[in-house]
Amino acid sequence: MTTSSVQRVGERLGLAPRDVLEALLSSVPDAVYVVDPDGRVEFANPAALELLGYEEEELLGRISHPTIHHHRWDGTPFPQEECPMLRPRQTGETVRVDGDCFWRKDGTPFRVAYSSAPLPMSTGRGAVVVFRDVTARIEAEEAARREAVERARAQEIHDSRARILAAADTERRRLGRDLHDGAQQRLVRVLLALKQAEGSCGDPVAGGHLREAIREAEEAIAELRDLVTGVHPAILTTRGLAAAIDSLAARLPLITTVSVTDRRFAPSLEAAAYFVVAEALTNVVKHAGAEEVHVRIDERGDGLCIEVKDDGRGGARAEGGSGLRGLADRAAAFDGTLEIVSEPGQGTRLRVAIPVP
Repeated sequence: MTTSSVQRVGERLGLAPRDVLEALLSSVPDAVYVVDPDGRVEFANPAALELLGYEEEELLGRISHPTIHHHRWDGTPFPQEECPMLRPRQTGETVRVDGDCFWRKDGTPFRVAYSSAPLPMSTGRGAVVVFRDVTARIEAEEAARREAVERARAQEIHDSRARILAAADTERRRLGRDLHDGAQQRLVRVLLALKQAEGSCGDPVAGGHLREAIREAEEAIAELRDLVTGVHPAILTTRGLAAAIDSLAARLPLITTVSVTDRRFAPSLEAAAYFVVAEALTNVVKHAGAEEVHVRIDERGDGLCIEVKDDGRGGARAEGGSGLRGLADRAAAFDGTLEIVSEPGQGTRLRVAIPVP
């Protein structure tokens, strides 16, 4: 509002312009105060007095900077010659600052946004300062930034874990292929050569040694085949999850029922599901004392549900062993969850839910 506008309002209401201006300044929600050319506080509206914690007679006449602007937010001293709020008195410019701080009478700081504009006076150039408390806004912004950083850090940890598991699965497949196509085939050729040698050998002693060598070679091939399956079964790559789980279950010394979806998934997801089941079945055989186990893998909603249930002794806990913790990590790497229900004497039900993109 211009000076002429204040005068016209005063004339209509029968009030002096100063009274109109004081009434306006008293009603605005923003804090306003005026300093003279020496930096002394000449006026402060009720909002300014309330924010700063002063009575009017306590604040008026005091030099502004050492009263309310003497330190920065971090507690370091704020030299008066560096104060941008006082610059309009020297330069005539208007200064706007967001995120500074003022200090209350009781010594507590609060964050402020303010505008300081030059104000011509009879004794020189003063300044009028309009400010508001923005502590809540800045704290909310800082909290949002911290939350964003934490989210980014959590996402990076999640992505890193997923990359590690994907790299491990890729390496498993490579090792499986190398063992199958390299060492295992070489042992098969050795076995064939030994059998040929046995067939043409007329020496009973040498024949006995050859038969022993054949037996050792056959056991080595069987052990290597089991190793290849444990590293990464070829059937998982060639025929999918259902066939791989059926093959896994067929080797168990338990009554096993299997129900697995025939759908093919991404190799990393199939590997995750397979090794969840493999680890769960290993735990059943080693620790559960079970007679029967049921494996079920199906799609529910937009995810893959993996369930392994046994009739063993129960009492399993996710925090009780590295195997179950590893299952939880593998599930989490795919944004999945692990649930274990294992009351003593009532068997164990392990359920992993993994979202399917």
